[in-house]
Amino acid sequence: MNTPIKVVARSSRLSLIQVNEVFSKLPNVPYTIIPVKSFGDKHLDISLLNGQAPDDMFTRELDEVLLRADADVAIHSAKDLPAHLHPQIEVIALYEATDQTDSLVSRDNLTLNQLPSNSRIGTSSPLRKKELLALRPDVQVVGIRGTIEERVAQVRSGQYDAAIVATCALKRLDMQNEIAQILPFSTHPMQGRLAVTALKNRPELKRIFNKIEN
Repeated sequence: MNTPIKVVARSSRLSLIQVNEVFSKLPNVPYTIIPVKSFGDKHLDISLLNGQAPDDMFTRELDEVLLRADADVAIHSAKDLPAHLHPQIEVIALYEATDQTDSLVSRDNLTLNQLPSNSRIGTSSPLRKKELLALRPDVQVVGIRGTIEERVAQVRSGQYDAAIVATCALKRLDMQNEIAQILPFSTHPMQGRLAVTALKNRPELKRIFNKIEN
């Protein structure tokens, strides 16, 4: 395929790094990136903890670009995919994670056990909330939104005492120094994995992206 593959992805630095990570394993495949803001990126007021967020809040706009045939593929964090994809779209490749753990980012780099009672800990995941309260029922679990960099900044500025962040995201952003502790949590089965989606009946794209060995 000599024509560059057009890739739509969220416009965050992490998302663009993930696109480059995929293509680093396909060194002879040219590509261009179409960055877009998803519904979730544009509506930071929506909490992800109350079950009211739309299932496709991080994929809707990317799907629309695919459906208009303005891009060949979309690259996602796999855990952002809705339970049911648009009927014209399919996952053509799914890559294994290098790290599926969660990390604690905290002011003064305190561990979970060291955080004072009633500390405000930010998360956007009901699963993380459940895991956290099982270990520290005395803390406040509050919703947090924004990019990874923005969430870390909110902790450093004192808006939160700590936040729970995917370790792989911090590693991809070269922010390992922000990790106060790797948490002993059960995590989302898709955490850290990358997914490539495309319109159905694009076998040439499937062949390209499945050349990568996990």
